[in-house]
Amino acid sequence: MATATMLDMLGDTLKSMTFDFPPYHLTDFEDSLGGAWFVSPTQHALELLLLVPLFTGLTLFFGNRAFGKHTEAYRLMNSKHALPEASMLERILVVLMIGSFGITCAHKTVTQTLLFLMQPCHASALLLIIVMLWPSKQHHPLIPRLLLNTYYYTLWGAILALIFPDLRDHDMLGEVFNFFLEHSLILIVPMYLISNPRYVTIPPSLDMALFSFFLYAFYHSPVLHLFSLWSGYNLNYSLVPPALGFLIETGPAYRYIMYTAALLNMFWTRYLLMDNWHKLARWTRQQRKLKAC
Repeated sequence: MATATMLDMLGDTLKSMTFDFPPYHLTDFEDSLGGAWFVSPTQHALELLLLVPLFTGLTLFFGNRAFGKHTEAYRLMNSKHALPEASMLERILVVLMIGSFGITCAHKTVTQTLLFLMQPCHASALLLIIVMLWPSKQHHPLIPRLLLNTYYYTLWGAILALIFPDLRDHDMLGEVFNFFLEHSLILIVPMYLISNPRYVTIPPSLDMALFSFFLYAFYHSPVLHLFSLWSGYNLNYSLVPPALGFLIETGPAYRYIMYTAALLNMFWTRYLLMDNWHKLARWTRQQRKLKAC
């Protein structure tokens, strides 16, 4: 009884500090922007108390194992060597990325939903722009190389967005087109970069996969989770599941399924898709060199 009372107090405290949502479970699945108490305030509070320290600690733990100063990955990400000039294709891709991201910013400004720029796919677009425009690949190279090599594990998000596009509330001129352009770019660009000798690729590893997952999970909770509770926006489905029947039917447990799917996706994305693509690109370059000799 005392435990139940404490849990109720915890939920009530969180509810008093957050957005004034509609009544419990009153969810409009025609709307992709707004949230609701699909998950109870008590469960939200417990997840923040339990998951945030877990995600924080494991991100730091696996980060140290993956690319701490004692690792070969750290040496590779800090290595300095002569780099070829950016190709015309790379410059075109940069322009397309900036243009698409700029259109996204314009749409979000007009609809007063700029907070949705925090969505993982928009954040990924900005990440890739930063990597490609880094002032000098020889100046603090660890930063862009770590960002890019972490992203190689997480680009499954772009694939799922293209397979299950959530186009609710995409009503503005060019918004649907830009949705597919942006998500295609954040899939195509890293596949180009991993085959480009200008960019250092760290071999896939279990530690790096787990670091990428727990960093991704940390970005979801607490970052997006807290911003969602504060603003009332359903950022990355922190409050309400996407309009997919099998996830809705799982009820408040839907996020645990999404976390599990994210963890599994980290492995096939990096080990199967990106690693095989990288090997194919290296083999193709070698064949071209042999023919040129």
